[in-house]
Amino acid sequence: MIHTRRRNVLVVVGIGLLLALISCGSDSGGMAPPTGPVSATVPGVGILPDHSPGTGFGSDSGALTPNGIRQLTVGEVAVGPRLLLIGDSILAGLSRRYSNDACETLTPLGWQVSVEAEVGKAIDLGLRVVKKKLPQGFDAAVIFLGTNYLAQQDLYQETLNKILDELSPRPVIIFTVTEFRPIIKEVNMVIDEELRTRPNLWLVDWREISKQPGILWSDGIHPSTQGNEVLLQEIVEVLGTAPGAEVGACLESEFIDDESPVDLPPAVDPIDTVPADETTDSVIPEDSSTTTSTSIP
Repeated sequence: MIHTRRRNVLVVVGIGLLLALISCGSDSGGMAPPTGPVSATVPGVGILPDHSPGTGFGSDSGALTPNGIRQLTVGEVAVGPRLLLIGDSILAGLSRRYSNDACETLTPLGWQVSVEAEVGKAIDLGLRVVKKKLPQGFDAAVIFLGTNYLAQQDLYQETLNKILDELSPRPVIIFTVTEFRPIIKEVNMVIDEELRTRPNLWLVDWREISKQPGILWSDGIHPSTQGNEVLLQEIVEVLGTAPGAEVGACLESEFIDDESPVDLPPAVDPIDTVPADETTDSVIPEDSSTTTSTSIP
């Protein structure tokens, strides 16, 4: 457990951002490097500008700070307790079929948690998830997609735009990605740009958090046990307690088609899958077939 660390919970502020969101749309050109601060930072909370009634962001949800912003957790702005986690192997490792850490951590806070994350998947997984899951009724989301980058920035941007359009105006926590290769900077540039135009986003800056010693496993990509604890701490700080008086619940995952075989950090007490072979650290069942995928779990 890390006791001293920089808090990296960020969200875009400014009344002009909402106008930019309305006017810009989803078709933007090539990405330019960021030229200024993306957002303000307040430890342990998200920050959102005031929103008009009917979006789920009430005008009486907190005291205004001098610059006109509100300091809120996601639980204070969400209209219900159903939480959708969307990701690749980083979040899949927290699902019921591996460690179950996401449900064990978030359900005591009243959240009804669905972890829809698959090993080895790219950004298009997120679009498939929201198309299938949002009609079931979800009130907030967490996104961690970008590790399996296809080196096509325009495609990544276009798909992420569609995902976020589907989720809007729900509060969304979005993670940047560990820059284990120089090209991953392109992913984080897209995320930074989205933060400038969408007032319903909170950022957990994993690219910075994961630079700290002990956060990543030996592959330099996946979180260690300590890293998973930190990742969940960051989510908890932004989420806060779920709205309403419902009891938290761990919802069944529908997206469980992991790429195979790959080595991931050892998981504890897998629930919904075959345990790893005793001679390997992989949490994916051994498969003698040959894979031609170049994706990273």
